[in-house]
Amino acid sequence: MVITYIINLILLAILITSHPKFREKHHDLWEATHRFGGWTGLIFFWAHAVMVTRDLRQAPPGSTPMHALKTSPPVWLLAGTTAAIIFPWVFLRRVKVRPEFLSEHAIRLHFDYTTPVVGTSVRLAERPLRDWHGFATITNADGKGFSLIVSNAGDFTKRTIMRCPTSIWVRGIPACGVLRIATLFKSVVLVATGSGIGPCLAVILAKKTPCRILWTAPSPEKTFGKEIVRSVLETDPNAVIHDTRKDGKPDMNRLTYQLYRESGAEAVCVISNRRFTRGIVYAMESRGIPAFGAIFDS
Repeated sequence: MVITYIINLILLAILITSHPKFREKHHDLWEATHRFGGWTGLIFFWAHAVMVTRDLRQAPPGSTPMHALKTSPPVWLLAGTTAAIIFPWVFLRRVKVRPEFLSEHAIRLHFDYTTPVVGTSVRLAERPLRDWHGFATITNADGKGFSLIVSNAGDFTKRTIMRCPTSIWVRGIPACGVLRIATLFKSVVLVATGSGIGPCLAVILAKKTPCRILWTAPSPEKTFGKEIVRSVLETDPNAVIHDTRKDGKPDMNRLTYQLYRESGAEAVCVISNRRFTRGIVYAMESRGIPAFGAIFDS
């Protein structure tokens, strides 16, 4: 009974801290509660399952408690859950990285230890047990290695830009992100704001899916470098690159719809903050246009 109440309290704490408003204001606390609370809860679940199996077992005479454990569904479910939790940590390693300083707002990190497919992301950390951050990968044009863009959006990203790391912790294997869906269509419209161009570059540089590009950012060339701007224009010579610092914020719904109609694309993919993404997706879907964007904290 005591273990049951402890498990309920742990799950309640995870649920409360997982509320979107709490996560936005106290992300580090939510992550710590989720990770360490989850691990602690799993330990208590194991103790609970073992004791329940022992107390409720109905076995033929002469059988052992171990036989009851081997045939207990909760034990097997917990074994699968434990394996799923351990799996990403099996691939925990500190890898070398080549930093490319773009500006005080952004840095590009180059890796050569793997070559992920288009539309995937990796998780990076300074302190493996405390905080992890996901970033979309940009597969190199020669097919060897990848890079990613880190923009100033918090403590971790700001420290990464300032210290230009030569090594960093990586966990798990590349996982599919929202732009993995772009390869399903014959052509798409890519809409990005600020550093959202990073995930889009994976599709842009792969040159497998024809795309029109709408990108708004403060001083794009100064902030993200000439090479990134050149890559965008090489793929879409008529790309709309809007300097918000110089020209203000445009009507993104109108521009997105205009590019969609002009290009004859099959879908719209958006990489931006939550509020903007939801606005564009709603504006397009209300017109019957397939539109896709990242969900909260994805």
